[in-house]
Amino acid sequence: MTGHIDGSTGRKPQYRLSEGTSVPDVATWEKCIGAMCDKRRLPEFDGVQTAKPSHRQLCLHVCRWAEADDAKDGGLQEPPPEYPTTEHTMATAKALFRGNTQQAIQLLKKASGKHPELLFVSLALQLIGNAGEGEKGVSKEQKLDFDEAIASKTDPYLRAISSLIATGDWTAIANQASLPLSDRVYVAVRYFSDHQLTAWLDEQLAQAVASGDIEGIVLTGISDHLVDILARYVEKFHDFQSAALITSICAPRYIDDFRCRAWRNAYRAYLQRHRLFLQRTKFEVESTKRSKRDGRPTVKLPGRQVALRCVYCDAETTLSRHHQPAAQSASASGPSTHPPPNPLMSTSINAGVSCPNCGRHLPRCVVCLEVVGIPRTNNPEMGSVHDAESRLAERFPTFCLKCEHVLHLDHARMWFQRHFECPVPECRCRCNFRANPELNYK
Repeated sequence: MTGHIDGSTGRKPQYRLSEGTSVPDVATWEKCIGAMCDKRRLPEFDGVQTAKPSHRQLCLHVCRWAEADDAKDGGLQEPPPEYPTTEHTMATAKALFRGNTQQAIQLLKKASGKHPELLFVSLALQLIGNAGEGEKGVSKEQKLDFDEAIASKTDPYLRAISSLIATGDWTAIANQASLPLSDRVYVAVRYFSDHQLTAWLDEQLAQAVASGDIEGIVLTGISDHLVDILARYVEKFHDFQSAALITSICAPRYIDDFRCRAWRNAYRAYLQRHRLFLQRTKFEVESTKRSKRDGRPTVKLPGRQVALRCVYCDAETTLSRHHQPAAQSASASGPSTHPPPNPLMSTSINAGVSCPNCGRHLPRCVVCLEVVGIPRTNNPEMGSVHDAESRLAERFPTFCLKCEHVLHLDHARMWFQRHFECPVPECRCRCNFRANPELNYK
């Protein structure tokens, strides 16, 4: 919202503007914002005199205040038990914020049948005059003695109504921290002058950044200040998941900040550490789609994430390459303490059937009990294209990431068409459980 008011496009405007365009001037910016308001069929701004009415009306739309006045939408469905009148005072306060005093009076008179204490607030509203006088304020002679300490113990909307009745000062409403920030922004945007509004927004933004108030996103939008608020929020609550999910739609597409990359990597490592592989993959795929700028993703695609690891010694196949320089240096310096390699094993190692570190074979398929990765004896050679795909499926091993049992791909397809559990009798792993049914498993 601060960007809407001052026309800021961030520290790197080229991330937001199309190639070949420049940052628009004030007049062009206001014209573009006006076109956006017309496209959304927003009414004209009817608040204080301002040089940027379209900017202000768009800000009200961001805070969900640009729609027509509707008392039914202003109430809570389930008010908190400590404040049973919140449903009515919220609708009344919003009617007052819009300047509709008569509607506020009618709402309180209707609610006073169930909550008699609201009748006195309705009478007080009637004393300040007809519709519109709340906007003009209360004269010095009419101002009442308003105790902030006592008012703070009531529900926030009743406190705002009482403050407005007593003082007629919109600044007190905008600075009432117990109200939602979107409601306070509406009051400031509608009743503050341009200079006063800019100073108020800067002050509220500084407070949101200092406290890590995530509600301050309504002020920043997708801007560099958003990252500042989330950084303080993560520092206080260590919730990097929320920060990663929020910034996944805008960084690095619009924002280039190393903190966004750190949150993303931390969230990916968290999902990987808890073996949430499908959720991690879905996060990477969806965030990569949303990072596209001019059709090209701005997120660097991860490299290949499939590696062969021995299930017996937990060593990768690349360990054989690491042993070769050591063996050569040992032979050059003196006699080696390692036994000579078995010549009968080297063939299977070169074929990728045995582990180069411990020499043991690849695991066996739990359905046919044959070693995966070597030609099978139960199928004859076939020559069609479809048969070639079947032969490829016969050689391809599949691993359950939970129980780590191995099957040939064609055996896994046939088994899990009718079963959910692992083929091993002693294993109760539900290998075919679909955590994300919306993904295509075929």
